[in-house]
Amino acid sequence: MMRIAITGATGFLGSRTAVALAKLGHEVTGLGRNVMMGRKLEENDVYFNRCDLSNVAKLKEAFRGKDCVIHLAALTRPGALPEEYRKSNIVGTRNVMQAMTGSSVKRWIHLSTSRLYAGGEERFGIRESQSLAGRNAAEPFLESKRLNEVDIETFIKVPCLILRPQLIFGPGDRRLYPFLARFARWGRVPHFDSGETFIDPVYVDNVVDAIAAAIAANERVYDSAYNLSNGLPVENFAFLTSLAETLGRNVRGFHLPRERALKIASLLERVYQALAPNSETPLPSGYVRLFTESQTLNIDAAKEAFGYRPKIDLKSGLQMLTRLPPHLR
Repeated sequence: MMRIAITGATGFLGSRTAVALAKLGHEVTGLGRNVMMGRKLEENDVYFNRCDLSNVAKLKEAFRGKDCVIHLAALTRPGALPEEYRKSNIVGTRNVMQAMTGSSVKRWIHLSTSRLYAGGEERFGIRESQSLAGRNAAEPFLESKRLNEVDIETFIKVPCLILRPQLIFGPGDRRLYPFLARFARWGRVPHFDSGETFIDPVYVDNVVDAIAAAIAANERVYDSAYNLSNGLPVENFAFLTSLAETLGRNVRGFHLPRERALKIASLLERVYQALAPNSETPLPSGYVRLFTESQTLNIDAAKEAFGYRPKIDLKSGLQMLTRLPPHLR
């Protein structure tokens, strides 16, 4: 049994991770700001600590007596201002590291993204040895995650294991699913590319399993990064169509060329930042790039280091989504 603190525990991945680890017998403290979700965690034997990453003193208190920290909190809202990403993701992660310094924490896990890899628009079978891209002014979210990894590389006080999934999907998703739902109401899904491009998604519970295995792994596998996916790439448009159809609608594609889509997305993001800064733009530029570029991952390192085996494939994950009531998807 380990004593674990999870940041972002009221979010999509964090809530499922907290409940799963509690069921495995770990003593879990979930940190977050959503009080209603916090109550649900407490119903599942997770202690809820209402805590903001800007408060180092509260983080220090939350980490007291803990063996492990799982850092999943991050601002992911498309179209947020660069300063918002800086405060939430860059400064927030630095505060987590500061709070762990001199504490009982022996190891920690950081959630990153495989979209940091360099190499253009066609990238297949990427291994962790692939170099990361440089500064990314076009996508402030990715830039914040890049700087997280730069900071972690110099933070040697507590061993860190970095997870790099490309796209996490499943019940409770608050980003991709709402994005598709807006189009699915009209029976359409955007088709951004004229040819075939591939994505390597991972079902949320496979990520939870990876985290559960990683916290118990030998310390020698720490201070490294690991790719995560379902292990079976899928064509981008086929993935979007299949996911949209779990909403109970038959959908057709409409062609929206990448460059035109990026221009529209950029305009919408500027409008929303000015008029509705806390709302999510209907066409995030990050999604346009994600679904028009091929990236597939080699996950052998995670399999070898901590026995990662994705149990839920794309078809099974989509079937489980279809069976859920709409409000739980």
